[in-house]
Amino acid sequence: MDATTVYGAGLASYPAGVLLRASVYSTNLRAAISLVCADDGMPYGALSVNLPETELADDEILVAADWNLPADLKAALLATGKFVQTGRWSQVGHGRGEIWRIADAEMLSHISGVRIVATRGKPMRRAAAAAAA
Repeated sequence: MDATTVYGAGLASYPAGVLLRASVYSTNLRAAISLVCADDGMPYGALSVNLPETELADDEILVAADWNLPADLKAALLATGKFVQTGRWSQVGHGRGEIWRIADAEMLSHISGVRIVATRGKPMRRAAAAAAA
């Protein structure tokens, strides 16, 4: 997946911005989107959060509440066209997390590939653990 630099106010690495990193959560293989600083590659934050009780489609993420990421950065991420607001929300701690749909075909393809690899690895890890016991 090609990195997309996203610029937003209040970034620690401003004006370099942040890069999106797409993966999956190991527990349920949902899409996971994290952010790293564009200038030095250091972790910046997580766009998505994993709440298994929240119903999501394969192309949706639960976006962290505003206490986790600045609202202006989230607006900049939406402005990339890679995400679309669904109009749905879910309770996240004392705040609400918004549900976004991933609209970028390349990102969805990357996530799909990561899911396939993760699914293939699970039976082998279980078999190796059983053999070691």
